[in-house]
Amino acid sequence: MLNSEVPGILVAMPALKDTYFNKSVILLCRYDEEGAFGLVMNHPSLTQVKEVLSEEMQENTAFNIPLLVGGPVQPESFWAVHSSDFSVEETTILSPKINLSSAQDVLYTLANGQAVKSYHFGSGYAGWGAGQLDREIQEESWWLGPLDESLLLDLDYELRWETTMNNLGFDPLTTAFSQTGMV
Repeated sequence: MLNSEVPGILVAMPALKDTYFNKSVILLCRYDEEGAFGLVMNHPSLTQVKEVLSEEMQENTAFNIPLLVGGPVQPESFWAVHSSDFSVEETTILSPKINLSSAQDVLYTLANGQAVKSYHFGSGYAGWGAGQLDREIQEESWWLGPLDESLLLDLDYELRWETTMNNLGFDPLTTAFSQTGMV
């Protein structure tokens, strides 16, 4: 693991078929000796963001977007990944084009008529303990690739996994995948 790999895109390999993370594309926000933290960026729920907001905020069409299922840990957490044209003191700058903020900060900004070029709201996150993600990458359950900002901010959710796989040079239909260490 190298610090240069964060932020990055963590993509679920076909070996993770029929699991919670099937075809996941994760914005890997932290990855160090203590563990890793990321947000699934391509699994929209059936819930629209407006459905979890107050009645007065539900009228704002900016919230007529699906709520992402960011991972199985702390599903009550509510976050926003957004373009760098918005920032408050608590915002985490992940890259020159991508920031992470509490959803409330972005919601209030949009509700007050201020523009944010691109934004996604989600709940929950994916987390790994010390050494766990290293092991899962070695087992070929995940592939860690470079951050693709436009893929995460602009591409339709359903295209993100296949596009990421193609960008990494894998054709999911023709590449033979096998887990190492398996009998």
